[in-house]
This record gives sequence, C-alpha cells and structure tokens, in this order.
Amino acid sequence: MSRDDFLDLLRRLDGSRTIEDLERETGLDGEAVREVVEPAVVQGLIDEGAAVPAFSPGTAALARLEGLLNHLLEDLVLTGPFWRRILERPQRLHPNVFFGFGLENWFLLSRESELGSAVRALAENADLRGALDDFDRRGRRHDDVAVHAFRSLGATRGDLLRARPLPTTAALIKMLSWWARTDPLFFVATIGVIEERLEAEDEGPAARCPFLAACDRVGLTPGFVEPMRAHARAGAARRHGALSRALFARMPGIDEGTEQSWQAKAHLFMETYAGFCDGVLDHYSDPHRPLLRLCG
Repeated sequence: MSRDDFLDLLRRLDGSRTIEDLERETGLDGEAVREVVEPAVVQGLIDEGAAVPAFSPGTAALARLEGLLNHLLEDLVLTGPFWRRILERPQRLHPNVFFGFGLENWFLLSRESELGSAVRALAENADLRGALDDFDRRGRRHDDVAVHAFRSLGATRGDLLRARPLPTTAALIKMLSWWARTDPLFFVATIGVIEERLEAEDEGPAARCPFLAACDRVGLTPGFVEPMRAHARAGAARRHGALSRALFARMPGIDEGTEQSWQAKAHLFMETYAGFCDGVLDHYSDPHRPLLRLCG
C-alpha cells in the first residue's frame, strides 16, 4: 500500500463505512484494508461498527440543560424548607437566618474567581477571553461590596476569612470546584441558572430577588440589606447566563453522551444546592449559635 493510499484510507475512517465500502471506494484489496483497520480497533484507535455520533449545537444543548436545571430548581430547591419559609413566613425567622444566608453565599462568592479560572481554557476566542477576564475583575469588586454588609454586624474581612463555611456549603464548593476543573461547560451552566433566577434585581417586580424582598418584609437593618442589594444589582449586570450562552455558542457541537452525563449531574447539583439552602435554615435558626464559626 502506498503512502497516498494509506492516507486516503485513514481519511475515510469516519464511522459511516464498512470494510466492503472502504474496499470499493479505495480500490484496495479487502485484506489490505483489514490489515490497517483491525489492529487500530484492537488498540482502541477507532470503534468497530460505531455509528456516527449525533451532535447538537451548543446553544440548543444549553437550552435543554437550562430547562432541566430550572425544573429541578423549582422542584427541589424553591419548594424546600428554607425557601418556603423565606417566601411565605419570613417574619417568623430569626435574623441570623438572613445573615447566615448572606454569609454562606459570600463563601461561594469569595471562591468564584478561583473556580472560574478553569473556564478560560475554553475561550479560544480573544474577545471571549477578554470578557471572562473582565467578568472576574468585576466579581472581585463585588466581593468587596458583600463584605460591607457584614461590617454593620461588627465583622471585618479578616473575621470572614477566618470563618468556616457550613458542611453543606463546603460540599457545594468542593463539588463546583471539581466540575470547574473537569467539566467547565456544565459548571458555567449551573452558575448561570442559579444567579439569574435568584439574584436578579431592579428589572421589574417579576425579576425581584426573593431573598431581598423577604429582608424588606421583616425590616432587617439597612446596613446589611443595602450592600446586599448593591451586590444583587451588580450580579444582574454581570449576566452569568449571557456569558454561559456566549461560551456554548462557540462550541462546535455537543454529543448525546455528554448531554446524558449533564442530566445526571444536574440532579446531583440541585440536590446539593437544596442541602446548602436547608443547611442555612437548620444551623442559623438556633439563636444560641454564633454567626461566625471562626477557625483557631
């Protein structure tokens, strides 16, 4: 077999041809074709008899994933104990539940740049890399805004840095950290759904942040609420969902196997996020527990 014949044969190994097809199209003897193809199958370089995988545009795959995440958010999170109390009976909650929710979210926020750094590996487009860099820079500034909320409660940045997150928060952080490194597309999609649904503010009544609305209903101290409101506005302006859609739009295609793995991960993510929310209610409802769980 000549070099040109060999290269022509390799180009035709696209999963859509049989040995007989290759023999007919190349004019090569069937034994010569098998001499190339069969060792490649044994070595795992090609799949014998594999069908051409089906791919979907990135934006279509994201739309299906966002639909599932939103359904699970409604089914597992917003109907759970924490959000039912926030939405229906916030006046009966101890103020530490509100402060604790802000604190546990800060633990997530303070690690956002670290988690998101892996996503930049996807951004081959220079404009998109620039958008991700700007996104992280603004995120660090918004972290400062959130710290102001806790100053009114007598907590400094140093206190926050020495504090420990709840086990349910730590579990969520570790899981997101793993996905940021191993499946950054799924990581971006999860953050986009959560922040678009729960942090939108001042975009009309329907988009109003339910947590801040509950803070207003109970008359929580403005020193805490107003910095949190400023952070929510900044979060809405950052538009996590728009950024995730920009990333997915540049993906050449998403195969069915990847989408199936995302569906399984979506259930795990929302179960863990529900545990994060309900962990806040369980811990901070006890007024005898300190707001900050300090290390050392």
